[in-house]
Amino acid sequence: MLGFFRLFLFGFAGLTVLYLLLTIYNRSLTRERLEDEWAEEGEIGDRDAYVEAGLEAYKTSFRPKLLLLVYILPLIAFCAIFFITNFM
Repeated sequence: MLGFFRLFLFGFAGLTVLYLLLTIYNRSLTRERLEDEWAEEGEIGDRDAYVEAGLEAYKTSFRPKLLLLVYILPLIAFCAIFFITNFM
């Protein structure tokens, strides 16, 4: 039982680090895309305001919620492997 708890704790910690890194990377890609769009549109208005408005819209979109699959997919895979190895 202690081994399972340790596996769960370290697995959760590893997935949390992976989630944070993916979140930072995805946000930086979005910021870069918004800066490029601003430059292509003829540089009208304040660049920082344009980028911040785009990042606020990004926060409410579906894409950042997909990153939660970092937690869900390994859990499903672990449960499937556990079931297959023990009950089939």
